[in-house]
Amino acid sequence: MNTVLITVDALRAGHVGQYGYQRDTLPVLDRLLDDDSTLFTAAFANGTNTGISVPSLLTSRYRGDEHARDGPNIASPLPDEVSTAGIHSNTYFASRVPRPADFDHFDDFGIMDSEDSGSPSAAHRLFRRTMDLVRPTVESLGIRPLAERIQEAVFPASLIMEQTVYENAEKTTDRALEWLDGVDGDFFLWVHYMDPHRPYGIDLEDPAYAEPADESEIRRLMSKAGIHPEDVTEAERQRIVDLYDSDIRYTSDHIDRFLDGLQSLGRYDETDIILTADHGEEFADHGNYYHRNRPYDELTHVPLVVKSNRGDGGVVDEQRELLDLAPTVARNHGVEPPSAFRGTDLFEGGPRRVVSTGSFSDAGPVVGVREDGWKYIAVDGEEDELYDLRADPKERENVAADHPDRCASFRSEIPPHLLREATEGVPEADDVSEDVQKRLEELGYMD
Repeated sequence: MNTVLITVDALRAGHVGQYGYQRDTLPVLDRLLDDDSTLFTAAFANGTNTGISVPSLLTSRYRGDEHARDGPNIASPLPDEVSTAGIHSNTYFASRVPRPADFDHFDDFGIMDSEDSGSPSAAHRLFRRTMDLVRPTVESLGIRPLAERIQEAVFPASLIMEQTVYENAEKTTDRALEWLDGVDGDFFLWVHYMDPHRPYGIDLEDPAYAEPADESEIRRLMSKAGIHPEDVTEAERQRIVDLYDSDIRYTSDHIDRFLDGLQSLGRYDETDIILTADHGEEFADHGNYYHRNRPYDELTHVPLVVKSNRGDGGVVDEQRELLDLAPTVARNHGVEPPSAFRGTDLFEGGPRRVVSTGSFSDAGPVVGVREDGWKYIAVDGEEDELYDLRADPKERENVAADHPDRCASFRSEIPPHLLREATEGVPEADDVSEDVQKRLEELGYMD
């Protein structure tokens, strides 16, 4: 028995044709659905950004970044005869994913090739030294937005976007197929594609939905959307969306090529395939861009398609969460999921309560609960948010004041530790190498 888990960074369900989008951005899903795969229409990430969502997915634990370095994960319960591999190039979770030793093969591409990365510029080094001095002081006062404003006033975001800081879908697919070609028995392979993550369009010579963009235009758009989203014009917003959609289509083409390779190796029919995303992406839906905001649906609703001999195909409309993937993989390989896993096998019926955490825009903990057609968001030190998703699917009208009892009930369901600032298990800057820190900065994660 084999399983391939494909995760795509920043892939919003609302920008996928099979979820109602006007563009056919991810046609590879149709290929899977033609093979009696199951489409889950209401799958949600457990974090608004990669650093929380991916560790949660791999450990089947809320705030998985606190558990990534100990305890069971998606690979550890599998039988010894199952070859396991993880392939990704996102340094943001390089120190937060389960220990590479839990995989037989773990490929994070190392540091970037010298011809692609170069050394940090003098301006970049000055930027880091200044922010290292300023940011801890203002953050200790609980005013992280002030730290961001100081940064924005002194150093433009374009300084941290001097080059692409992840490997593209072509190279990622090549690495995955190279590993598969050397595997004879059963296997579990996790492949993470980065391309829909900003900076959009950076690797595209012929974007599917846009005119090509040069690096200077991409830098300008990314900087403006990240620092002054309120100033982005409608034409600029559409340009950003067109490049993002084109990145999704480019990724789809290479996932399709990966499936071709799986078939050429004679392994496709005997392999379960899970395709999903770690989180979504915002395009000013709630005033921001990228994935910095609270757990609104544009950041947590993700596509999920599963090709499995344990499923009957068709469509599942009940809520599912990414915590459910690890126990599903265990069952695929005939293993009972560890008791530490908090998710439930995807193919077990029944409604789910989805809990999602994280926000780069808030200084304290943010926790969202999605259940029975409602979305509740608790923000440390601020008023509750409550949305009636049936009447208000875009989460525009906060009705918390009208439903205090419902808010209190939701809050009581949140595990208490999720409302406390994480202090353990999350690596400090000193725990990662200078090269990794540089790549994190360039991705925009370490401001």
